[in-house]
Amino acid sequence: MGELTCQLSPLVFAELYRLLLGSGDLRDELTERLGEIGCDLEWLEARAEDYDAKWCFDAPSLEPATVDDYALPVEHSVLATWLLAGLRNTGVSDEISSDLIDAVQRRMDADAPQLGARPQSLSPAIRGWTLGLVAGTLDPTLPVVLAWHPADPHISAAYKGLVEQVLHLQDVTEPWPELAGTALYVRTGGLAEALRPAPEPAAGERKRGLQYSIDLLMREARPQAPLNVWDRLRVNWLNWVARRNILTHVKPGENSNSTFEDNAAQVRTWYEIHLTVLGITQFICQEVSLELMEIIPPGLRNNDPWEYLQYDVKTEW
Repeated sequence: MGELTCQLSPLVFAELYRLLLGSGDLRDELTERLGEIGCDLEWLEARAEDYDAKWCFDAPSLEPATVDDYALPVEHSVLATWLLAGLRNTGVSDEISSDLIDAVQRRMDADAPQLGARPQSLSPAIRGWTLGLVAGTLDPTLPVVLAWHPADPHISAAYKGLVEQVLHLQDVTEPWPELAGTALYVRTGGLAEALRPAPEPAAGERKRGLQYSIDLLMREARPQAPLNVWDRLRVNWLNWVARRNILTHVKPGENSNSTFEDNAAQVRTWYEIHLTVLGITQFICQEVSLELMEIIPPGLRNNDPWEYLQYDVKTEW
């Protein structure tokens, strides 16, 4: 499998920027964020028009087999996710994500009805104020290929591996071999510990482990996820570490009444593993937007990024 990249249709950026511009609640934060790269709201309005013009130019020629070839380079997604990260303290991003998907679907149906099912380049996702692309056919919201990854290269590579594993499972008949689900459990636990490692205990104190990491990430997720989603994740994690430990170490602990077979039987379908993948995706996405709050990616520094991005959306030469 080649490396997956967040290459999205110009329509996604046109509709995203219109949604952001149309939200009065975000106006001040959006203005401030744009100012960090020397731009303003009028600049963003012009970019939305540029992307829309490119979509309208391409739409009649799009075909299901080749539509993703018309997606824009990942640098466009980097700009968008950087803008979104500046809004992370305004609340949750799920409503904007849902509105974006609806807007893209309406325009696709109107302008390119020949496409039928929505391709991945027209399948954006915003989680934790981080932009991504939903790849594959296993689930309408997962896995998410990110426009920008955590700075830690180990975490970044491990998350990409998790995405690849989920994509592999879409072609595997359920119930899966138990090792397929176990791999996702092991990788999820490793990512959680890497994101928020437990501190070394003081003399005489008991060492804190994976549950500490998950609890801390869940506290950070509280303002970043809708309450109904956060509560579903909370329930998912209740007995999660104990199950992960049995799947990893094979033998249950002395105080456990469950067996390896009991736990292996609970990781063999997407329904059973879905919330685990959703949870670690939430944690990774909120980490990306947290990091991007404080930095400007190299391609956005010093000069107007449109000086080089514009060539990807030109319709006249």
